[in-house]
Amino acid sequence: MVESVHDVHDHDIDYDGDYKPVFHDFYDLMKWRVSRILLVSSLYDAFTLEEEGILFEQISSEYRDLALPFPPQVIRVSTAKRALKELEKTPYDLIITMARLPDMDPFEFGRKAKEVQKDVSVIMLLTDAGDIQLFHKPGVHNGIDKIFFWNGDSALFVAIVKYIEDQKNLERDLSSGLVRIILVVENDPRYYSIFLPLVFTVIVRQTRNLIHEGLNEQEKMLRKRARPKIALAETYEDAMEIYSTYKDKILGIISDVSYPKNGRRFPDAGFHLAKEVGADVPIILQSNQLEKAKKAEEMGIPFIYKNSETLLQEIRDWFQGKLGFGPFKFRRPGGELIAEAGDLKEFMEVIDEVPAESMNFHGSTNDFSNWFFARGEIDLATRLKEKKVSDFSSGETMKRFLIEQIKNSQRRKLQGVIINFGNQTFEFEGTITRLGGGSLGGKGRGIAFLSSLLHQSKIETIFRDCRIKVPDTLILGTDIFTTFMERNELNAVSVEGLSDEEIKELFLSGSIDGETMESLALYLGHIDHPIAVRSSSLLEDSQNQPFAGIYATYLLPNKCGDDDKRLKELTDAIKLVYASAFLKEARSYIQSTVHVQEEEKMAVVIQKLVGKQYGNRFYPLLSGLAQSINFYPVHPLKREDGISSVALGLGKIVVEGEKVMSFSPEHPNVIPGFSSVDDILSNSQTHFYALDMSCTCYDLREGEDSTLLKINVSDAEQDGVLDYLASTYDANDNIIRDGTGRPGPRVITFAGILKYDMLPLDRILKAVLQIGKRGMGRPVEIEFAATLNERGEKEFHLLQIRPLVTLKERALVRMGKKEEEGALIISNSALGNGVIYGLRDILLVVPDRFDNTMTETIAEEIGRLNGKLKE
Repeated sequence: MVESVHDVHDHDIDYDGDYKPVFHDFYDLMKWRVSRILLVSSLYDAFTLEEEGILFEQISSEYRDLALPFPPQVIRVSTAKRALKELEKTPYDLIITMARLPDMDPFEFGRKAKEVQKDVSVIMLLTDAGDIQLFHKPGVHNGIDKIFFWNGDSALFVAIVKYIEDQKNLERDLSSGLVRIILVVENDPRYYSIFLPLVFTVIVRQTRNLIHEGLNEQEKMLRKRARPKIALAETYEDAMEIYSTYKDKILGIISDVSYPKNGRRFPDAGFHLAKEVGADVPIILQSNQLEKAKKAEEMGIPFIYKNSETLLQEIRDWFQGKLGFGPFKFRRPGGELIAEAGDLKEFMEVIDEVPAESMNFHGSTNDFSNWFFARGEIDLATRLKEKKVSDFSSGETMKRFLIEQIKNSQRRKLQGVIINFGNQTFEFEGTITRLGGGSLGGKGRGIAFLSSLLHQSKIETIFRDCRIKVPDTLILGTDIFTTFMERNELNAVSVEGLSDEEIKELFLSGSIDGETMESLALYLGHIDHPIAVRSSSLLEDSQNQPFAGIYATYLLPNKCGDDDKRLKELTDAIKLVYASAFLKEARSYIQSTVHVQEEEKMAVVIQKLVGKQYGNRFYPLLSGLAQSINFYPVHPLKREDGISSVALGLGKIVVEGEKVMSFSPEHPNVIPGFSSVDDILSNSQTHFYALDMSCTCYDLREGEDSTLLKINVSDAEQDGVLDYLASTYDANDNIIRDGTGRPGPRVITFAGILKYDMLPLDRILKAVLQIGKRGMGRPVEIEFAATLNERGEKEFHLLQIRPLVTLKERALVRMGKKEEEGALIISNSALGNGVIYGLRDILLVVPDRFDNTMTETIAEEIGRLNGKLKE
């Protein structure tokens, strides 16, 4: 079905939305942190806590071991009065007070502290178990937010800090949908003072173990913020309130059996809670009454004896086995282990071999969703939890659904993200991957930014009949270039005086470091598609001095010969791209700018080439260049309408200014230079470029064209692509007829696309130019290509984006008598204007001696003379 021209409107695409990093939702997590603690204790209690001055060293060590941010600053005072004075002059996030203060009751101190700083949290720390009954009343706060029992373990201090942070961040973080909660129900400070450090340590270490699965360093750091929160309830009513409020966010529950309900100790409160919760939420009960184990077993609820010598290990095992904090263990209903998966990659590798009975078993107990919740895959886990086993006709059907959901989730995560090479699986299309440190270069940065913009604009939801994306891209950072230059002792001085051919040979003789070579070999093991190896220097595609077209690009079939030969061709292309920064043209261009050669560093962009193979040639349906500004509009076109040049085949023909077709996305039926039959026949494309896939001998030293074929347009008809692009010249009636349904010379008019909307090219370009302009804050130029994939689906690929220079030199110049009087040369047919400073000499080609057939010879002669004048 052809999409209507009127289906797409400007308001359908998010042009004006602020730029948001792909993981921007994580930035809002854990906003509130404890940075300053006031410790109120007598000298004796302080000595007890300090244990000869090493307590805070232990806290710092605990933070380091758990890879947490800097530990909070702790200030100690010895009396309540001094503490209140300190609170009057300095803000604190947390107060930890000992039970026995020399000058004030701790509850009175807590109330007064909150009068001075109403939002400060106050924790009472007991060091004598006999004080628990004296000071602790479950559910009663009275100036103290929570009472803990100190057993000499510094991990308790870390747990207290994280517990308070969780309470402060709970509502905000849970509302994001990215975070889950673990509910601990326990009214005895001795036990929850043991459980909380353990639970927190298990959670943080689980999060740390998952970090290696992050796509890049940014995601790895931000995933720490999405760890599950801990909520502590001391009564049945508190537990039910937390459960009712956050029912869909609870990952699991650890509950005592006996605790207060309706103001009195209720011996079976935990069992009642388990009945209310049901089977949807994993729950484990614990008690110091061993006889409670029988009832728990009858209800099918895991049970832990509080006085067990293996208490902590049993809790760890429950976290790993039931909450998904360990590897996923595929079992049969009887418990027999079938397979084990430590991460998502292993999960996908083994699931195909898992029998249907195991799928049904785990699906019925929410094991899949729990495992993904524990790994921070919230969207995926939520979708899985919404499904029941009865929704599927068989375990095999469930398996296929699960695999599809995992792939879709991974695909969404990859959109608009720069992936570290070590985390790349090469399973999905349209990914941007970084290899090596340093800068991505101008072109690489532009491609990555463009990918992010497309993802945020949701453009794919508008043009549903055509896939719009950036080709799979691997970017070699500038650090690899620096290492290559240093290990081979190459620099601007070492190439001084050498010819371009000698410079190429010098770079080709250099060696790339072993680690990079291994990575490139691994890359080629996944990619056997034709590739483009493009320059991406620091200065290239810069905002004010674009270097477009100055450096080299090589297109490789990537299918010729064995793996070693393919690797050599790729590394030779990379070395030649590096060399192109030192060739004569590049050095001359840099000298004409404000930059110097030493500033330049080269990243390299390796992209899957857009197109399809037809026999021994590979090329896209069309390639083109589009600009936000049309500098030379003709009526009815306007400057701000933009302009695009398109052609059949590879983009070389467009970039080098050969015969192509230009049109404005705003007026696709107005074709400059195509106003008459004679104009069309004279100006239309006669040949196109394709990549040579015949694997005949070619030498990259010969230049960027060494792997290309130049082909007559008529030869493309046998490939079946001219239906979209061509019209037919009817010599009898001297008319151009749309389509290729009749005999006659073929003429490239893009009628099938621009007139009959076989591909919504004009609307896609209009949208993309607008997105790019808003994203960069200035007019842009984009390179693109479109093709039909192996399934016949339409694909539009954005190859790169760069700023379009629109300085005052581009403005309209009006010549008056005053300007003419001071002019050295006047022309009525100049194409544009500019400003060149420091001009000393002018070379004039005498018009009477100008020969159109000798332009290349003239250019060489001008180059030699220009070189002498520079000396």
